[in-house]
Amino acid sequence: MLAMMRLARSLLVLLLCASLATCTDSGLYATGAGGTTGPDRAEIIGRACVPLATGSSFPVKVIYAIEGGGIVDATAKAEITDMLTELASRFSDPYISFGLVAYHTLSSGLQARFVPAAELAPAIARFSSYQETGPISMRAPLKLARSIMSGDMQTSCRGTVARTRYMLVMLMYSADQSCANTDFNPGIDPECNNFILATPPDIGRCTTCELTRRVEDLRALAQRYGAGEVTVQPIYVRTTADPLARFQAQTIALAGGTELIETDPANLKNTLNGLNYASLQRSLKLKRLIAFNRNTVSRNGEVLADSDGDGLPDRDEPLFNTKPDQADSDLDFINDGVEVMMAMNPNVFDTINGCGQQDDTDGDRLYDCEERVLGTDPCITDTDGDGLPDFVEFHGGTNPIVPEDLDDTDRDGRSNAEEILAHTDPNSADIAFAQNRGYGYFISETDPSGDPILTDDGRQCYDVDAYNLTLVETLSRPTVLGQVPKGNNELYLYFMVGRDNDPRGTGIGSVFATTIQFIPPQRKRPKGIVNVVPEDFVLGQ
Repeated sequence: MLAMMRLARSLLVLLLCASLATCTDSGLYATGAGGTTGPDRAEIIGRACVPLATGSSFPVKVIYAIEGGGIVDATAKAEITDMLTELASRFSDPYISFGLVAYHTLSSGLQARFVPAAELAPAIARFSSYQETGPISMRAPLKLARSIMSGDMQTSCRGTVARTRYMLVMLMYSADQSCANTDFNPGIDPECNNFILATPPDIGRCTTCELTRRVEDLRALAQRYGAGEVTVQPIYVRTTADPLARFQAQTIALAGGTELIETDPANLKNTLNGLNYASLQRSLKLKRLIAFNRNTVSRNGEVLADSDGDGLPDRDEPLFNTKPDQADSDLDFINDGVEVMMAMNPNVFDTINGCGQQDDTDGDRLYDCEERVLGTDPCITDTDGDGLPDFVEFHGGTNPIVPEDLDDTDRDGRSNAEEILAHTDPNSADIAFAQNRGYGYFISETDPSGDPILTDDGRQCYDVDAYNLTLVETLSRPTVLGQVPKGNNELYLYFMVGRDNDPRGTGIGSVFATTIQFIPPQRKRPKGIVNVVPEDFVLGQ
């Protein structure tokens, strides 16, 4: 009877998805036929919400590029120094970091990498002594900012970069004069150079063209490195009426994806304080909900126990002279299953550069050392962007560095992603096994009245139900904290979200972990359904 109810519920979800345009993009699905219930099955029911776009997982990185020398006298510099110091004191949270550039004819990176606000003071002090005369070039700070941002994007975690908001804030007092000075013009954009070669030369159009190109180059970093956002915010500080300087600032704003801010020295502090320094706000949607028992392996239509959760079933451990109750036989921070998969010897200590402790930067349950061996990214839960966490792909038998979620390796009519969701074997045609043992899901983004389920701050939530999760009898095993009891099963519920209409984006994941003890034939603890609330999910990367 209950199996029929499960099937009916799954069909209901499919019908709902047929009528809701959001279903395909949100990853709403039902899989598994429910199967029988009993002490060797588990069910997790509750609510999950997309994470709040704030904190270290959603960084903001700001470069201040400030004109110095020239008409910026000592008094104005002192005021700017005080303003920057006061501004930096506002941000104690590490989610926001800063760089500082001074410019006139050339550009100087007073703080040429992003640092927390508390570390910006030495660079701010150096600005007060910045002296330079000559023609103003706004190309210089734009080029230097591009170098700083691109360096950060290339060396930071790819997943974090995808959620990072990069800002260049340019304080401008004077008009750019670079097109009128031949020393600045070698290597400029050919189209812009044509305005210089015209008869008579059109310096104004050259400047507009070149500033636009430099800003476009900077903003193109977002596409090149997959950054969340890059914007350029010019602030024209009006000391005397200068229509040309204002027009050039407007040109930069137009190319920079912002609107020009115009102020005067007396109101500059309020202007800087009034900028939006919030994290990148993008609509995030559910891409996949995945339940996983790390102590079971599905192979050729059979459930095998994996007591130590290393990816090697207990019955295979003797083949490699490893222990079924010890995940890492040689204590090199690489589990036996990873070593066997990568043709390493699980009984010989391997030295991997940078590995020496059980770090898990992205929180996906694979150690960073293991990720390095597997070739996955240790700071992204889902390296290949297919919505399947690296840990689950490794244990489930698919490739975590190649998006093969739409493939059907065993040609049984079910995609590899469907097999991973159902915790069946993607490498064998196990249709009958799936009908009985396949994990099932019920997911709804609306409440009973049909309204979306939202948090108070507008984030999407989902009512979720993962059922028919197989439990096995595991061996007791030792840990540094004591003995893990016999029959313990470690169950994970991964909640994978990403940008709307971005099915292969890096996204971000959170995970709920629980332990259920099962000792055949009847003993199970907890006995009933495991309930989960949004606060139970731990945010990863």
